[in-house]
Amino acid sequence: MKTQKGLIVAIAVLAVALIGSLIWGAQTSGKVDKLQSDKMAVEASLDDMTVLRDELATEVETMMTQYDELASENTRLNGELSESKDALGKAQSAVSRAKRNAANELSSLREQIEELQQAKLALQSNMDMMIAQNDSLRMQIGVLEGDLAMATESNNSLMLENEAKGTQINNLTYQSFKATSFQVSPEVKRGNASSKAGRVRRISASFDLANVPPIFQGERPVYLVITDQDGVPIPRTDYVQATIRPLDAEPHDIMAVEGRTEDLSETQRIDFVHELENKLDAGSYTISAYTDIGFLGSSTFRLR
Repeated sequence: MKTQKGLIVAIAVLAVALIGSLIWGAQTSGKVDKLQSDKMAVEASLDDMTVLRDELATEVETMMTQYDELASENTRLNGELSESKDALGKAQSAVSRAKRNAANELSSLREQIEELQQAKLALQSNMDMMIAQNDSLRMQIGVLEGDLAMATESNNSLMLENEAKGTQINNLTYQSFKATSFQVSPEVKRGNASSKAGRVRRISASFDLANVPPIFQGERPVYLVITDQDGVPIPRTDYVQATIRPLDAEPHDIMAVEGRTEDLSETQRIDFVHELENKLDAGSYTISAYTDIGFLGSSTFRLR
């Protein structure tokens, strides 16, 4: 009887132990399942964010290529892209760091994704600004090119008209507007002619201006230039300096010994008397007459 009771007690104890073991096993299994579930969720989150980071990096690289094209065009049109280049540099740094940092820590991925998003926004903003600026520059260049074409056409017309007028004036001037019949007289102090170098104190010169076209009649300057055989003006302390502007040649300066304004008509004779400051050496000398639009004529005399 006692043996039977002990057996019943042992069975009861074993049953209680078995039930406790089952309860503990169920609780432990639940915790393990939760840990595994949490682990899978974190891994899925890391994988998703890694994919997002890589997609953003690819997108930013593509935008960088587009940015380079826009930047090149903007440089050609405006030449000032310092701020935009700074944004591009930041974007390049962000992509480089994202590629180097391959660790899957959640916090690192968040920072990389945020940095790439900021770089993307900055690039997009600068690209939009450059597109608008380039459009504006193209419009301004188009307007300027149109104005330039009109101005060039107008200028060409004026040049053709001026050339025609210049040819006409040139023909009138240099075919008929000349100084002729020169008379040159080296003189001593009392007015008598002399060819002796040591005695000459003044030079008298006269010439005719005939057949002056109406367009050149009226008040006009006339100059007298005296040069030696080497073409050097004779010595004088107060030359009459003037710029001659020929109709068929480049302007040039002269150093005249005499100059005055003449009221030109169709025909006249003009006289000059020049008092020498220094005696002239023996040799050949040339007297030339000029007006403001060119050379009129010349004559040579000799002193011995």
